[in-house]
Amino acid sequence: MTVKSGRGRKQTENGCWEVAIKEAASPERVRQWLGQLQASQAGKLIATATAEQCKALAALFSGSPISAQRLLTHPEWLAALMDVEMLRHPRKAQGLRLEVAGLLEPTLASQDYQEALRRLRLFQQRELVRIAMRDLAGFGDVMEIVRELSDLADACLAAVARVCHQQLSARMGQPYFQDASGRWQPATFCVLGLGKLGGQELNYSSDVDVIFVYSDEGAVFKTPPRHGETGARNPGNHQFFTRLAEMFVAEVGRTTPEGQLYRIDLRLRPEGKAGPLARSLESYENYYAQWGQTWERMMLIKARCVAGDEALAHEFIETVQSFRYPRYVSPRLFDEVAAVKERIENEVVREGELSRNVKLGRGGIREIEFIAQAFQVLHGGRLPFLQDHQTLPALQKLVRYNLMEREDAVALADVYQFLRKVEHRLQMENHQQTHTIPDEPEALTRLAKLMGCRTRDEFERLLSKNTSRVRAIYERLLKTEKAPEHELLPARIEGAEEEWQALLAAHSFRDPVKAFKLIAEFIQGPGYVHVSAHTEELARELVPRLLALCPKKDATGRIVNLQPRTLSDPDRVLARLDGFISAYGSRAMLYESWARNPALFELLILLFDRSEFLAETAIRTPDMVDDLMLRGLLNRSKTAADILEELRHGREDEDQKLWLRRYHETEFMRIGLRDILGLAGPEQHLLELTALADACLQYALEAAMRAQKISRPPVAIIGMGKLGGRELTYGSDLDVIFVAPDSAKNLPKLQSLAVAVLDLLSTQTAQGLVFRTDTRLRPDGEKGLLVNTLSAYEDYYRRRAQLWEIQALTRARPIAGDAQTAQKYDELVGRLTNFKSPSLPLAAYTPDWMEKIKRMRLRIEKERTPAGKEELAFKTGAGGLVDAEFIAQALSLAHGLREPNTLAALQLIRERKLMPAGDAEKLIENYMKLRRIEGILRRWSYEGESELPDDPAPYYRVSVRCGFATPEEFRQAIAGWRRDIRQVYNRIFGGPPAATT
Repeated sequence: MTVKSGRGRKQTENGCWEVAIKEAASPERVRQWLGQLQASQAGKLIATATAEQCKALAALFSGSPISAQRLLTHPEWLAALMDVEMLRHPRKAQGLRLEVAGLLEPTLASQDYQEALRRLRLFQQRELVRIAMRDLAGFGDVMEIVRELSDLADACLAAVARVCHQQLSARMGQPYFQDASGRWQPATFCVLGLGKLGGQELNYSSDVDVIFVYSDEGAVFKTPPRHGETGARNPGNHQFFTRLAEMFVAEVGRTTPEGQLYRIDLRLRPEGKAGPLARSLESYENYYAQWGQTWERMMLIKARCVAGDEALAHEFIETVQSFRYPRYVSPRLFDEVAAVKERIENEVVREGELSRNVKLGRGGIREIEFIAQAFQVLHGGRLPFLQDHQTLPALQKLVRYNLMEREDAVALADVYQFLRKVEHRLQMENHQQTHTIPDEPEALTRLAKLMGCRTRDEFERLLSKNTSRVRAIYERLLKTEKAPEHELLPARIEGAEEEWQALLAAHSFRDPVKAFKLIAEFIQGPGYVHVSAHTEELARELVPRLLALCPKKDATGRIVNLQPRTLSDPDRVLARLDGFISAYGSRAMLYESWARNPALFELLILLFDRSEFLAETAIRTPDMVDDLMLRGLLNRSKTAADILEELRHGREDEDQKLWLRRYHETEFMRIGLRDILGLAGPEQHLLELTALADACLQYALEAAMRAQKISRPPVAIIGMGKLGGRELTYGSDLDVIFVAPDSAKNLPKLQSLAVAVLDLLSTQTAQGLVFRTDTRLRPDGEKGLLVNTLSAYEDYYRRRAQLWEIQALTRARPIAGDAQTAQKYDELVGRLTNFKSPSLPLAAYTPDWMEKIKRMRLRIEKERTPAGKEELAFKTGAGGLVDAEFIAQALSLAHGLREPNTLAALQLIRERKLMPAGDAEKLIENYMKLRRIEGILRRWSYEGESELPDDPAPYYRVSVRCGFATPEEFRQAIAGWRRDIRQVYNRIFGGPPAATT
């Protein structure tokens, strides 16, 4: 088949092109560029292109003339672009950086800096063509493309910074600063990306917003300075780094025959165009502390290192953290954001373009970004999890914290991706910075087809619908979302007792008379202590924050303002607050701290409501919560390796018991606060508590070995039960066994080592204990040896172990000690717990083993469920947690599954289709709900809770903590969850239908 270009000129005989041209958004463009490439050295590749290659190239030619022109200039690039399989996948940032390093290394070694930059520009142009082809051919979604564009910019900017630094250093020398001891140290420099670059959301033709930071003032030396040199006559660091920034800007923005890398925008730096090009870290800190504005807070949300010293960039971000995410935000925040947006509309967008500018116009990209950033500034100081430099993840997190309706966030995310795609299609034309929908019919039709629409009218309707959705959400949120509005308090304390008591009663205080006395003392202090007028004023600002968390009820007793942070027991919280203030000592200092950081005050209130035992810890060590929060430690999830590394910092302490207990107490509080705040989900906090236990066991073993002068671990520690299943919750014992290799010579010495490990963890001291331990799951229980060899374990399991002991092995997991022994034990357990292919001899295995497990479950249900409290027994009762655990363990045995975690085992059962999909979903969902209730109960008491409280008052408190407006709704929900679990249980084990409750 012959394809023609223009009027009758033969182009190629490849029939695939006919189809590709016909389906293209701009057939004429395809013919034009195809004809020119046919005549180049790429003609053979064009002629032999497959259908998929033709379609991809036609998409590129239709949507990006600038890319086609670059390809015509460099036809040697075509071969790589024809690799469709390669185009399906984005390049990784590390791969881009390595390629750039390889390109530059020879030229930097020879100091041919212009050749280095020429190569870099060609590399960037080639990569832009590749990304454009991936984009237009549909091989990458919008967010994948913006990430690739950002990664490419990072690689290029880092390379320019390296070239400029090497060039300037060769001419001027190296910058140094003097440390506290007077010794000279190298000063460092970094480039921070802001805006779309910082957010890794770059366009094809974005300006790149950057600021330049250097570590310290000092002097530049041609050779490393000696101690005692002053450098008084040398150029200063400010001069050096300003010149470096100037060179960087010039080279990045220079237009050459190979093209331009990027346009640099420096207007976001402190003081804008009038400000210095580069500043020291201290200078930035001072500027933002004294002069920083709301728009600068929002701008810094996206700050990210793109070139230079990453440690310095991290230090900068830590330095400005409290500025960009303040603990307290002006109530006028949203008004200020709206004013910035209105000014953009009035001053930046040209008249008549407000409905056609997809970035700055009404309902455009900037409104979506402003919504996300304003909410982050407002709430990010007290909810560190919200701190994210990207727009879409920020929207998702706002939903998770109930700060935005899911429907709004989904709409904003969908439109954001749509508008970013439109923006790409506009800018890919000629790599020009445009955001305006064209008026010209042919261009608009082409844009519509590139966006997958059949006609320009269809596209304009879709665009209008999307921007209208954003504008409606923007106006609604900015008008309604304010800093918290609190209730007006009575003006006086004396003579207003009844007014105060009525206010407290309306906020669900059971004893408003007693509560009033505590509130009066909170504001005025105890009679024997003078409280300043300023401290009273601070107290009156804090009381409404307490009341805002208290439940309000309608005439039926239903909570009408129920939220995840609604208090279940305001009376107890107020009493605990009074105890905390007494323990702290300085009321004035404490109130000042809370006034500066109201999120800390609210966290303590929530802590006093959610956990009695953590509240006692906070009162005993009143600085702990403050320290954890203000150091930003609540925002991080730690692995067992992270915790073990921190524990090892105390290996030189003389009192290892004390060190372990102090570390555990702080870390336990940190995990508990993450759970209370929702920073760790219901399953995550179990994993974090397990990680803490794993690390403490390993560290205790290491400490015991040091004390006994043992160099290599002679035993493996195996976790069983909740520890083995990574399901450790508050107050859980650590079920452990000790396994020695068969080559062990001195078992009594190993017994002594095991005793020392348990002593470090479990002995009660003045500082408490780390974890209670339980070693009764070893052979012969309490009568058996504490440490047994691997062969002894196998002999016991095969010849004497009962079925329940083999069932318990489904949760065994190596924790610490000798890795080789642990692996052999784990392999043994894998053989013993595979009833699909029984490893005989195995005394516990009989053909009716499932029936025996069913009888065992029935015995637990009868013996451990208190008489008359079946409805409360959410763990051992019918349809309780034990039902789900027995299902997971029985099916693991039946099918040879090796997964100690109950939830993960159930998910694996669902994945392997070992039970009906509907049953699996129902079982997993309801199991997780009951586990969450268990966690909430145990978090309060630190005891092994198996039943809900019988008394109505504590039952109500639990229902509120679990998120229910009335106890009856809570009761009905649990009954339904348990009914569903028991129905699945009966279908697995056989039995009567679950009784209705």
